[in-house]
Amino acid sequence: MPTLLERQRGLRDWVLAAGGAPPLANAGLHRDNILGGLATVLAASFPVLHRLVGEACFTGLAQAYVRHQPPREAPLSRYGTGFPAWLAGQEVARQLPYLADVARLEAAWTHAYHAPEADPLDPAALTALGDAVEDAAWRLHPSHRFITSPWPVDRIWRANQPDAGDGAVDLGTDGDTHLLVVRPAAEVLLIRLRPGAFALLMALGAGLSLSTAWNNALALDADFDLEHELTGLLAVQVFTGVELP
Repeated sequence: MPTLLERQRGLRDWVLAAGGAPPLANAGLHRDNILGGLATVLAASFPVLHRLVGEACFTGLAQAYVRHQPPREAPLSRYGTGFPAWLAGQEVARQLPYLADVARLEAAWTHAYHAPEADPLDPAALTALGDAVEDAAWRLHPSHRFITSPWPVDRIWRANQPDAGDGAVDLGTDGDTHLLVVRPAAEVLLIRLRPGAFALLMALGAGLSLSTAWNNALALDADFDLEHELTGLLAVQVFTGVELP
């Protein structure tokens, strides 16, 4: 007689295989509960995507993804990190090419929301470094994520929030979108950046010095104003510390 563990594994394999003879009585009910529950988890993490494609389409996508990549660790709030990349290969993403990038933005939002707290950079630390500040590495808040897209994904995201109006999003006017997603305090922020500022933060996020990051920004934007950009980023508490190598 199969052990309990063997029965559980048999049920799992049958649910994920999407076919074959059910391994036990009421297996269909268990399958519907498992797939439905995990689809609900994904809908909670990707509400804008859910709204864009509709209930039936999203449920079908979510259940297909569950079979492709079932959860392997707790908590379930982290489940779905691979969903945007998987979605990019589906037919619906070929019909609506901005969908995968919207999903990437939602995954970044979820990461930022659940990221640990961190104290903002103390301006006195910058004063103490003096001219050596350009040689320092600047730590970004642990919640940060970077998003680039040829689509205005932040405007699509905002237009599909529960309290948004019915304003349409023009998909063809913005050009490439560069976003910083970060939660320095209670609210997750979606910050649009110019290419130079985005290059600066990408370099700082990789642990490079401010002077190297500055050169990266200037390579993209000859008019890049470091003082202006840093003032704005410090105001929203993007940084948590500076340190010399």
